[in-house]
Amino acid sequence: MKTLFALVLPLLLLTACSKKRDLVATDPEPQPTTAATDNTPETVQHPVLGGSAEGDSLVFSLQRTPCFGACKAYVVNVYRSGYATYVGQSNVDLIGSHYAYIGPDMAKALLDDAAQSGFFSLNDVYDRDVTDLPSSIMRVVGGGRDKRVVGRVGTPESFKLLVQRSEEKLLAMPWKELPKGK
Repeated sequence: MKTLFALVLPLLLLTACSKKRDLVATDPEPQPTTAATDNTPETVQHPVLGGSAEGDSLVFSLQRTPCFGACKAYVVNVYRSGYATYVGQSNVDLIGSHYAYIGPDMAKALLDDAAQSGFFSLNDVYDRDVTDLPSSIMRVVGGGRDKRVVGRVGTPESFKLLVQRSEEKLLAMPWKELPKGK
């Protein structure tokens, strides 16, 4: 585990440092702004991605938990810089730890989709006393908000569809396997 952390941390820091100045949250209710540099065309900055912590903070997380059947089980975390991690546990194409660079535009698109789907107004938990059902767990951090929703039983259709859209985008990324520790 320490070896895995030692391999991921430098990669995360390299990616985070290059994008940090463009994406740091500075205002609890900021609007996208337009900025131009000497050598690049106008670009849109979106300072609401991630939390207020310094560095490459979490923007989006999606998890599916296992069941006794053939349920997908995995965790995907997306960070402010666009760096993402994936850990496939069972009944998925990729098993083990992987990484990808999805870009800050995709991170923003995930955040925007969640906001437009009413994610921030959902209950925190949808569950009952039932066994052997998988959960879908989503966390979205941005715009001064940090919300986590666990959906297992009685989950609204809007949440199920949001999970499905997010999963389609994220699982299609070109994931690269993290080197195994020695």
